[in-house]
Amino acid sequence: MGAIFSMIDKVASNPRMKRAKARTSKLASTAWWLGGNIAWTVMTGTIVLAVPVFFEYERECQMFEQMAQAQSAQFNAAPTM
Repeated sequence: MGAIFSMIDKVASNPRMKRAKARTSKLASTAWWLGGNIAWTVMTGTIVLAVPVFFEYERECQMFEQMAQAQSAQFNAAPTM
C-alpha cells in the first residue's frame, strides 16, 4: 500500500503533471465563469423579451373570449317586437 502512495507522490511531483493540474483547474474555473455568464444572459433575455409577449398573448386571448361571450349573448337574446 505504501508503494502505491509513493508512486502517486512521484507522479504528482512531476513538473508536467503539476502544469497539467494547473491548466485543468484554470479550464474548469473559466468554464464555470463562462457558463454562469451565459446562463445569466439567457435568463435575462427571456425575462426581458419573452415574458411580455406571453402576457400580451394571454390578454389578447381573454379579449377574444369576452368578445365571443358578448356575441353569444347577443345571438341568444330574445328578439324584441
